[in-house]
Amino acid sequence: MARKPRVNDPGFYHIVNRGVNESVVFNEKEDYFKFMELMLKTKFDYKITFHAFTILPTHYHILIETHLPNISEAMRFLNSAYAAWYNYKTGRIGHLWKGRFESYMLFDEDHFWKVVKYIERNAVALGLVDDVTKWEYQSLALRLKKTKFFEIIDDSKILTKPLDEYIEWLRKPLEKFELEEIYKEPKIIKDEDGNIKVIRKKLSDFFAEYEDKKEAIKAAKANGYKYSEIARYLGVSNAYVSKLAKS
Repeated sequence: MARKPRVNDPGFYHIVNRGVNESVVFNEKEDYFKFMELMLKTKFDYKITFHAFTILPTHYHILIETHLPNISEAMRFLNSAYAAWYNYKTGRIGHLWKGRFESYMLFDEDHFWKVVKYIERNAVALGLVDDVTKWEYQSLALRLKKTKFFEIIDDSKILTKPLDEYIEWLRKPLEKFELEEIYKEPKIIKDEDGNIKVIRKKLSDFFAEYEDKKEAIKAAKANGYKYSEIARYLGVSNAYVSKLAKS
């Protein structure tokens, strides 16, 4: 499968990176603290807003907002700086991370809060702790303890929710349909000139907007969706979609 085009536009992104071969990359408190120290440097050097994060033994999740077209440079610094420090500390040689970081652009405000909950609940989902308040290396922990690393999230949107309400909200698991939306993102394509285009409307939006299925299909196609994608969404054949659109 071809790698999707890498978007560098300012915006909201869910970032994930894992240790090579799913290996442990955060062994002890010093490792977690070093990574948070580098997050702070990334925040100020690259003008990044960290809205939510969790650092786990084998990987991390962060939800960031970029204000400049520099997501690649910022994440390259964060990952390479930690890898260099960790390899030097442990005497290991070779790649620390599985590969380039994974980035998923968010759709909207609703998607933002689903991803926040997914990130904050990750340690619980993995069985590392039995309550969201008990994992030390995530954004919620900074709100609870106000450590020296609180500055990582001091401009985060999660602070708009009162702490007690936020914890109560986090303790309720995501529904199955919500989990299915976490890694979905706007459609990203390249036009004939090689320019990257981001289609922020979901297929469901077109069918909610147009009562006539034919008009919805035509609008989705005009915005960059393929007949095969529309057919998959509708649960019908490609031929049916194509025939309907051209009728």
